[in-house]
Amino acid sequence: MYRAVNQHQSFGNGPHFCQGTHVARRAVGQVMLPILFERFPNMSIPNLDDVLWRGFGFRGPVQMPVLLQ
Repeated sequence: MYRAVNQHQSFGNGPHFCQGTHVARRAVGQVMLPILFERFPNMSIPNLDDVLWRGFGFRGPVQMPVLLQ
């Protein structure tokens, strides 16, 4: 049987706080982003109006079109 569909908070908070939060954020910040910026040094956001922000407690971009050069 499947669980009922409900909204999801990626890393949660309170008693359901994800213990891997800091590991995941460090992996993105110290591994993935430097590799991405090294590979595409001229990457840009052509139109800032196309960046879509959502969320209340965990506000962040949900859509960020970039131009890879």
